[in-house]
Amino acid sequence: MKSKSSVLLSTALRTKKHFEHVIVFILLFNLMANSEVHAQREEGVFVELGGASTTVGIHYDTRFGEKTHWGARIGIAYTRSKSPAFFDNLADLTRGWTFPVAVNYLIGKRKNRAEIGIGVSYGLYTCVFYDKLGHQIEDGKSGSFAFLDLGYRYQPKKGLMVRLGVNPGMALYESTVGKKDEAVFRAAVIYPYFSLGYNF
Repeated sequence: MKSKSSVLLSTALRTKKHFEHVIVFILLFNLMANSEVHAQREEGVFVELGGASTTVGIHYDTRFGEKTHWGARIGIAYTRSKSPAFFDNLADLTRGWTFPVAVNYLIGKRKNRAEIGIGVSYGLYTCVFYDKLGHQIEDGKSGSFAFLDLGYRYQPKKGLMVRLGVNPGMALYESTVGKKDEAVFRAAVIYPYFSLGYNF
């Protein structure tokens, strides 16, 4: 049985690690937001169902310059899954917050474009189990997965943005203080996605 001091130390180490990851995402967002004068490049915000968000998320998207097709997106998403294969640990429910970030390239010069992107998502999850007596047991986990965005994007320079496609993913790692690393499978290899947003 762990002592109170060891539990506090484990909690502190885990909190520090999560804080460091959040800081990295904030710095990436700041870099994207200030890479060029706003008036000279396309920017947008969209809500995504499925895909890198797994369940639902909100994302900021931008081009790196006025004339380049290269860009990036960063967001925050809420995940909820009843699949026991999400972490391959037979959990009755997995929920949590994830932070997807990706670099993408848009093919096409008008409103109708093809989108190719590659990114990674880091998440803070809670796995819920129920024992034979119906008692709820929760286990906190953190992990990452890599993903691709392959789809269609309707994106004028200003106005309604629509995204539709598939999001293949690959487990990277998962870590829990004091436990062996596992993989974030998300219960599926490919997630379809649909997004609706506004480009400005």
